[in-house]
Amino acid sequence: MIDYKRVRQIYFYSNELDMRSGMKRIQMLLSVNFSPAELLYSLFIFCSKNRKQIKIYYEDEFGSWLLINKLNYSNFHWPRQIQTGSYDASDLKLLLKGLKIMEERQKEIGY
Repeated sequence: MIDYKRVRQIYFYSNELDMRSGMKRIQMLLSVNFSPAELLYSLFIFCSKNRKQIKIYYEDEFGSWLLINKLNYSNFHWPRQIQTGSYDASDLKLLLKGLKIMEERQKEIGY
């Protein structure tokens, strides 16, 4: 499973991705933009157009993971403006629980 203590970066893929895409297609997409060293211990998050499904790609020293989370009765609260490199494991946990990341951050800061 994902060891959140070892996660270096979390990347949210802002373009639409065909959710029928499997491991090979996602690996090809990522290998064009990232080196093998950058892929290791990084999380890549993809969201469907209707925001009901999320795919998470993760690589560690044992291999590659493709995790899928699908909601039946609600949507994921996908960030409106994705800021590169500014998310951590706690933000991902909030997203997967269905909470809005940006609103939670603004409450912490006091906006």
